[in-house]
Amino acid sequence: MEQKIGNEEIQSERIEYIPDPLSDPIERTTTDSIPISNSAVLDVNGSSVSSDEFSNYLLHKIKNDGTKEQMDTESVYLIPHSSKPVNEYCNPKLLVGLYPTLFCYGHGAPEDQSRPVKVNLREHIRYLLSYNDLRFETNHSFIFVVFNLLQRRDACFHAQLTAAKPYFRASADEIQSLKSKDIEMVLDNISKKTYSLESNSALNKLLHHIKTIGGRVMGSAYSRTALRTRIHALIYNQGLPSIFLTLNPADIHSPVALYFAGV
Repeated sequence: MEQKIGNEEIQSERIEYIPDPLSDPIERTTTDSIPISNSAVLDVNGSSVSSDEFSNYLLHKIKNDGTKEQMDTESVYLIPHSSKPVNEYCNPKLLVGLYPTLFCYGHGAPEDQSRPVKVNLREHIRYLLSYNDLRFETNHSFIFVVFNLLQRRDACFHAQLTAAKPYFRASADEIQSLKSKDIEMVLDNISKKTYSLESNSALNKLLHHIKTIGGRVMGSAYSRTALRTRIHALIYNQGLPSIFLTLNPADIHSPVALYFAGV
């Protein structure tokens, strides 16, 4: 029996997704980061006030027997949703309006046209997630909103490239001939496991283009299928691997894992 006493394995067990603040215990006298502290009571999401309380309060405000003094004691500002969607391209006010607590001074948002040096959206998001105070990383929805934003941009970009190809123009008219009833019928046949690939050529072409575009969108089901195909091609070319290496960082340091765990 071999007994080994030491702390060599401690560092390997502490491997994480983000830098460990305890890795450098020496207190530095100077730092490049300037902390920003909020000096107000913030409830941007309205989580502390229920919808019923809003309704009751508004009904009390518009009572016919209410005096002007009672009506002017407190003010209610209603900001309804617009009937038109907000443009998410080259709109620096989008993320600033969504997250006023993250962009405290209303500046520093991505895709600001007044910035002298143009910064890519993906690189700018990576920069925001590297802030020393971790406010962008620890926000409950920021990483998911910007990830979905990048997904849609990838999908639109590759869809534009696909639509510009000569072979797509040949099948565009056939795809436009599809009707909602045809798709509903195919979905019903798929649920009954009676669908045949030769039954509808126009739908097969549409699915082929969706698969091609989705394979280049990060995090999509088709991208995982594309990666699986690359792994199969690598095995076919190089043979089966003899050593399998699994990297499993500690989930207690992952903001995404902690979010899904409810922490």
